[in-house]
Amino acid sequence: MKKILLPFLALLLLAACSNYGKKVKSGSIEVYYKEGVTETEAQKTADMFDRLIKETNPSSTQRKSFQLSKPSDTVLLKMVVDKDKMGQVGDESFYAIATMVSDSIYSGKPVNLELTNDQFKAIKTFTFKKAEEVPAEEKVE
Repeated sequence: MKKILLPFLALLLLAACSNYGKKVKSGSIEVYYKEGVTETEAQKTADMFDRLIKETNPSSTQRKSFQLSKPSDTVLLKMVVDKDKMGQVGDESFYAIATMVSDSIYSGKPVNLELTNDQFKAIKTFTFKKAEEVPAEEKVE
């Protein structure tokens, strides 16, 4: 029994030691937050995404994970995506998400969006653009 229990406990310890940051939740949304981001900012982000999900897809219960950090003067929003499905969504939608977080949570300060796997490893990055910098075909109205 001890031979089975010890590796299991070690696995649990490793899983608990993930460096994703502290976590807040709202509905099926979980937001991890790290250096430079307050719990209040993380909770507002979780609440905003939860509200948007309920408005656009009220039957969705699938967990959605984000991570916020502010390693410099720019906020980094990481969003877990299904790599196989992310091609179905145009880049303008991802820029819109970053802009929405910038405007709603950070008073227009820069927010870069990084699409990631479920371990928050980068797949694709969208660098913040002010609304006037986004070409007309990329603007979401």
